[in-house]
Amino acid sequence: MKSCATLPNILLYLVFALSYLSLPAQTTVQWADSIVVVSSSLPVTAPRIALLPDGTPLVTWGTSGNPSQIWCSRFEGGAFSTPVGMIQSPAEPSLFGFGGYDVAVSDSQVFVVFEQLQQGIMLVRSYDGGLTFGPPTTVQGPISGGYATFSSVVVDGTGNPVVSYIHHKNGVTYHVRSSTDDGLSFNEPATANAPAPGGAVCECCTSDLLASGDSVWLLFRNNNQNLRDIWVSRSTDLAATFDTATDVDNTDWELNFCPIAGPHMARSGDSLITVWMSAASGTGRVYLSTLHAGTMQAGQQFGFPTPLGPQAAQSQADVAAIGDTVGVVFLEKAKELVFHFSTKGTANLTDQSTRFAAPDHTLQLPSLAFRDRVFHLIYVDASAEQVLYRQGRLTLISSTDEPTAALGILVFPNPSVQAGGFWVKSEAEELQEISLFDVFGEKIFEKKAAGRETLVPTGNFPTGIYFLKIKTAQGELSREIVVR
Repeated sequence: MKSCATLPNILLYLVFALSYLSLPAQTTVQWADSIVVVSSSLPVTAPRIALLPDGTPLVTWGTSGNPSQIWCSRFEGGAFSTPVGMIQSPAEPSLFGFGGYDVAVSDSQVFVVFEQLQQGIMLVRSYDGGLTFGPPTTVQGPISGGYATFSSVVVDGTGNPVVSYIHHKNGVTYHVRSSTDDGLSFNEPATANAPAPGGAVCECCTSDLLASGDSVWLLFRNNNQNLRDIWVSRSTDLAATFDTATDVDNTDWELNFCPIAGPHMARSGDSLITVWMSAASGTGRVYLSTLHAGTMQAGQQFGFPTPLGPQAAQSQADVAAIGDTVGVVFLEKAKELVFHFSTKGTANLTDQSTRFAAPDHTLQLPSLAFRDRVFHLIYVDASAEQVLYRQGRLTLISSTDEPTAALGILVFPNPSVQAGGFWVKSEAEELQEISLFDVFGEKIFEKKAAGRETLVPTGNFPTGIYFLKIKTAQGELSREIVVR
């Protein structure tokens, strides 16, 4: 094998060693100024942020009025496009301040589900990345003596939409329907909360969906004789049946009415990361819990730090994750937003935070996405009647002014040529472990006891962005790798 020191890229990796990869280093998130998505004279429902395949942020929100409408705008060229109304008359959506609709993206397709008053659950789709939308199709029609509400949508492993919603008749349950034709029609429903005890769900809490391959997970607030814990149920047959469920909430909140506080989740490697609110302690507090996606075994649970005082309540949590990078945002003190992040999973998620607040303004209803080392945050300034957008970029900051005094880790070339791969070299410590993850958080390469230098082959990997994790005796670091 050719020695690293004799490779012609020596100057390139020395540049990276001085500017990027010296241990110890600290990762921070640098937030840009807020950008106005829209100013509205009408009440705005909770906005959503989704990312198109090329990374373009897609923002949706609803407005009450006559008629009500769900809107869509794309962030391109440093500004947001003119909003597009998604719903064609007379299919007017029934919206609530905290939501009433949901959105999912698959390639250039955008799926949006919503409740049409007394008509059931509807779905509209865009085939051009949110530029135009077609007429609605019915997911769940009118229910005689009952109704359907609070829908969520995800795209399954076949690229088709899966929709969940509350079915309210002779009890309150969560139904899930899948499609095999891009949402033009839907299969018979499965009762997703059936494996959980009590046979009922919280009557006005939204749910969240995740999908991977043939598996679909539903996160919801259960109602077992007024014990309103957060549960995850799972299907392994593309939402045809749900046969197992796990309680991820040990706060045991007993309440005889709905708290209107739905949970959210994200996928991080083999784990599902869930965030939710419980007031079992007497004050609303946001909690995080983990669950192994395969075994459905619950993992850790912790609550986020709360300030002192009567306005310390937390709610409206959202989470985004890829690989070991996790971000959580939530509402605190009824008017401020708090953001926590970690590049080492959930272990030290409470260590670093950013607070978004403005004097005499009420910020609320956050939504979070993450890709390519950038967090995308959407929220409402209720005082100014605006939907606002911020970008937060992960940045490595060296903890010393003398890089040569630290343990140097060299990675070169980057970008890497697809057929050749890239080298990882340590100037001092042995490389204990090297791992490479794709943008979905899946581990695609691992080498233990890698010595002082090793080649990571990329010949079988598609071109794109990957995330490298390096472990030595002095700690771990992560960085972005481009293969082209």
